[in-house]
Amino acid sequence: RMKCYDLAKFTIYQVAEMNKGLIELSPIQQALIYSFCENHDKAIQVLDGVALNKPDVTTFALLAKAQMKAGRNKEAMKMFKQALDIFSRSDKGADAVAASADCLYHLGLCYMEEGSFQMTYKLAITDLTTAINMDKNSYVAFYNRALCYTKINELRMALTDYGIVLLLDAGGTVTLNSFINRGLIYTQLGQFSFALEDFKQAALISKTNVSLCQATAMCYHRNKEFEEAVDFFTWALKIDPCFLDAYTGRGNSYMEYGHAEAIKQAQKDFLKALHVNPMYAKARICLGYNLQAQGKFQKAWNHFTIVIEVDPKSYLAYEGRAVVCLQMGDYFAAIQDINAAIKINTTAEFLTNRGVIYEFMGQQQNAMRDYQAAISLNPVYSLAYFNAGNIYFHHRQFSQASDYFSKALKFDPKNECATMNRAIANTVLKKYEEAKEDFAYVVESCPFWAAAYFNRAYLHCCLKQYKLAEKDLSKALSLKPNDALVYHLRAEVRGKMGLTEEALTDYSQALDLEEHASVV
Repeated sequence: RMKCYDLAKFTIYQVAEMNKGLIELSPIQQALIYSFCENHDKAIQVLDGVALNKPDVTTFALLAKAQMKAGRNKEAMKMFKQALDIFSRSDKGADAVAASADCLYHLGLCYMEEGSFQMTYKLAITDLTTAINMDKNSYVAFYNRALCYTKINELRMALTDYGIVLLLDAGGTVTLNSFINRGLIYTQLGQFSFALEDFKQAALISKTNVSLCQATAMCYHRNKEFEEAVDFFTWALKIDPCFLDAYTGRGNSYMEYGHAEAIKQAQKDFLKALHVNPMYAKARICLGYNLQAQGKFQKAWNHFTIVIEVDPKSYLAYEGRAVVCLQMGDYFAAIQDINAAIKINTTAEFLTNRGVIYEFMGQQQNAMRDYQAAISLNPVYSLAYFNAGNIYFHHRQFSQASDYFSKALKFDPKNECATMNRAIANTVLKKYEEAKEDFAYVVESCPFWAAAYFNRAYLHCCLKQYKLAEKDLSKALSLKPNDALVYHLRAEVRGKMGLTEEALTDYSQALDLEEHASVV
């Protein structure tokens, strides 16, 4: 059965052929009908004859477009250039200017078609820019120039052009593609908040595009907006109930909720994906981490092992099994698995994980070697700086520790552990103002973290601010009531404040807690 479009072409062509003697068609009209019906040779033949008798911009432009449709790109480029040459020597009326802008736009498209080198895209940009200067409302010219800028990695310029297309409100496919392409560029630049808005708009326009729902959900996940991510993953699954990536994505977002019910819900999603396709490695690896989070280490180990047996090159499965082995206390097996992962795919993350395993084995020199290798491989990998800083801190090299914590925070400003450790190091280094700022941030970010108040109290002690120290220590005890170390420090602080009776009570409480701990 013919499609409607094919039927329309057939009908138009038949009517044109039947009525050649009855209806007076101009050569241009005949050529347009031939072109519409994809009889490009006939269209070019007619337009060639017209161009010989009437060599103007419009005729050459039509001939060039017919050649483009026929796939004769180089001939089309020659015709467009001839049309522009005629324009340069002719009257500059409004129609001629519009035709010239159209020629430049299509010449740019020809260069894009030829685009296998940066130079052809740059030539396309030149022509499209001239066309834009002649017609500032040509959203298709802005759109295609944005595509060219993307090809030559001028991403900021592409973003600007896509923005103009959206301001011109082109509508339809151009608007949809502009949102998608701009979102992809923002993703490439790591600007996930902006990417999120574009993918979200595209998903709302499309309504049924599962990939756009997935992309929006992934951006929400990266922005740590996990409930919204779950909503869009769910939308993707309503469109396509067998979309495996949406199950694993939603499961991973549930995992980030951090409570037992959500972890169980995540497990259901991973199992649904495996029910659809038992060979889907990503879901099985995610299920392994899910079981690990539930403390079911042997089951987690089994799932990672299944993936490795099916795909011996699955470095993610080796990494996951290494983590489980570490938690099970089998350090040798953990080292073997992480070495296998590194052999297949050497990444800063894997090197850092091996460093952590070496630390558990008491091999801090090897651990530091791995952290430094990770930093060399990826100079912006925050966790490697943080872990190296902790080793310096452990060896009382506080200046180096502070520097490494600062580097970790440069690439992960919200790392409260790095901020607090830097504050402690700076307290020892007598950089009290810097330490104050860091503790203030930690307490504001983590108001229920007892250790933050305890360590800030030590800073107050160094500054002889005993009332502030006592206040922080009391707050720490309200959050963690049975901490002997905190009672000891508060006893010292109260002693310095002249509160002898309260200090003795604290000392007594600390001794009771220590005695109870030793008995247990």
